[in-house]
Amino acid sequence: MMTRLLMILWLSAVWVLLWGDLSPGNALAGVLLASILVLLFPPGTERHAGVHPVAVIRFGLWFAKALVISNLSVAREVMRPKIKLEQGIVAVPLRACSPLVTAFVANAITLTPGTLTVDVRPQAFGEIGTEPPAGHLQVRNGVTVPPVLYVHCLKVGAPEQVRADGLMLEQYVVNAFGTPEDRQAILQPPPVWPPLDNPSGREGSPA
Repeated sequence: MMTRLLMILWLSAVWVLLWGDLSPGNALAGVLLASILVLLFPPGTERHAGVHPVAVIRFGLWFAKALVISNLSVAREVMRPKIKLEQGIVAVPLRACSPLVTAFVANAITLTPGTLTVDVRPQAFGEIGTEPPAGHLQVRNGVTVPPVLYVHCLKVGAPEQVRADGLMLEQYVVNAFGTPEDRQAILQPPPVWPPLDNPSGREGSPA
C-alpha cells in the first residue's frame, strides 16, 4: 500500500511539473490520473521491482536541487546581453536495463531545464544488421543490452560531465525504484563511450 501511495505522489508531482501550475485543480487532476495509472499498472509486480521510501525522498531532494541549479543556469544564459549557447546532443549510456528505470531517467532529464531526451537506443546501436527501431531495447546472446539516452543540451560544455550527471541520476532512480538486477548493474564501472565495437558512437546524431 505504501509503495502505491509513494508512486501516486511521485507521478502527481511529475504532472504538476510538466504543466508548471500548482493550482488545486491541476494537482487534483494529477492525483486522479496517477491513481488510475497505478491501479492499471501496479508497481512491484515485475522482476521484484518496488519503491524504497527513504531512497525516494533522497531522489526527490537531489532532483529538486538539480532543478534549482538548472533553472538558475538557464536564466543566467538568457539574461546575458548576447546569448552564446553550445547546443549539442550527448550520448548517455546507462547500466540498468529496466524499462521503468529508463523511463524515469529519461523523463527526469526532460523535466530539467536546458536538457531534453530525444531518443533511446541500445548500446549496440550502429552495428551492421543489429539496429532495432527507436525506443526498443536489444538482446544479444540472451542478455539485454543497456540503453543509451541521447540528450539535447542547450549548453553541452564537457560531454563527459553530462554523462556523469546522467549516471548519478540513474543511481538515485535505481535506489528508489529499481529491481535487484538494476542494483547489481549500477555497481559496474561506467560504460565506455564510444563503445569499442562502434568507434563513431553516433554522438550528435541519434537518428
